[in-house]
Amino acid sequence: MYLSSAASEAVASALHKIASRSLTSSSAATSHIIILGGGIAGLSTARYLLGHTQQHRSVNITLIDRNVVDNNNNNTPSSTYKEQQTEYPHFSTPSRRNGNVLCPSLTIPWTTRSLFNEAIKPAIKSVFAFNNNQADRPAITFDWKSLMSDRSMYSFATHYLLQKMIYKPPKQHQCNKSILEYNMECLDDPSDALVQSIDYGRFAQGTQLVDGKVVEGDSSGDVGLFCRGLLRGLQCEYDDRFVVRSEESVDSLVLTGDHHASNDNGQQHHQDSLSAVVIVDRNGIQSTIHADQFVIAMGNESRPLCDKIHVPCPIYPVKGHLVTISSSVDCIYNITLPNGIGYAAPMDHKVNGRRLYRLSGFVDFTPNKEPDQHRIDALVNAAKIHLDDVEVIDASACHRPFSADDRPIIGPAAKFGNVFLCTGFGSRGWSVGLGSGSLLASLILGLPCNVDPEPYLPRRFGARYF
Repeated sequence: MYLSSAASEAVASALHKIASRSLTSSSAATSHIIILGGGIAGLSTARYLLGHTQQHRSVNITLIDRNVVDNNNNNTPSSTYKEQQTEYPHFSTPSRRNGNVLCPSLTIPWTTRSLFNEAIKPAIKSVFAFNNNQADRPAITFDWKSLMSDRSMYSFATHYLLQKMIYKPPKQHQCNKSILEYNMECLDDPSDALVQSIDYGRFAQGTQLVDGKVVEGDSSGDVGLFCRGLLRGLQCEYDDRFVVRSEESVDSLVLTGDHHASNDNGQQHHQDSLSAVVIVDRNGIQSTIHADQFVIAMGNESRPLCDKIHVPCPIYPVKGHLVTISSSVDCIYNITLPNGIGYAAPMDHKVNGRRLYRLSGFVDFTPNKEPDQHRIDALVNAAKIHLDDVEVIDASACHRPFSADDRPIIGPAAKFGNVFLCTGFGSRGWSVGLGSGSLLASLILGLPCNVDPEPYLPRRFGARYF
């Protein structure tokens, strides 16, 4: 849902008041923002903060992530897709933790079906499936034996039930549609020379649905390559304002003392704020970094970090499976697998004349991170319906940060005037990441928003539900 210019400015102005309360007059000209997380969410937020502030106000950014590869060390990432293909075998081309799909058509969230069909029925089936290790488990499963002892699952389930009563399927559908379409606009923005210079192996020319129809506007590409290219571009273009602290992890957050701020009515009220983060390097050495504002964009690790400062962030790590295959069939479309279990995304790469595909699918609520052979077989067998002569190259599983309503969490955190969230992308990280970073940057800087931020704001998850 796109906003009128007046409405967009009104929303951005209101949220900007929240953000600006943490900045003193002396820091108005130049502020320091720490971004925790160097994936698609954190890097995209940095890209738009730095790009916008050239014309508005100066911002210096420190990005912290223990897995970010700094271009100054010996493990310099490849800058182009062809270089990546040459340096690494096809089984690591290069991100094994992403389905490669760029699909604005992925608008229908898994939370839109009836409560019985979506949660209760699969839950009952999964109890017996896990006990008997059946191969035909439903697409959504719950490992109740493990989940019942996980306190974070109770929080997630509570918010999930509340959101399901508040937001009906049509509204959920439109919310996801807006950010998905905006993400593609950001990727295709001809005025953004930095993004357009990144070679991330974009290939597919649409998505083939179960009924055989093709949805145009969808594509495929490698988010790992995109992030590497974006990191390199930011370091080159903003070397004096963009610092990367790699191989360091967040140990704790430092809160200020009593802090009073004025609300929109001019009334004084207590409001917490962060002043610094304590990080630790791989040698165990701690250091403290102070900043004016903070962005938490750490995927699955966002919720544990938010728990430390009592900020509602109901996301849960949900396991999905990924399989890389090759086939003699050269398809130019993403393929929707039967029964909605997942997708087959063609890659811009061949091995011995055979097209590579990335299969992705399933929603398994379980702390177990190990790949499930039954899930892998199910994805491969589903792909064989559309593709001939399939050869499995590798398979893996990963946890994805699902929010309780299957919508991204973007905006100022509850109770804090200088903390912002950009997380909860679920299985759509690549399809919403760049657009989410752009939206958050506009909210932080008080600029007009190109999409309505209201459906994604963290405040939809009230602290009273914990």
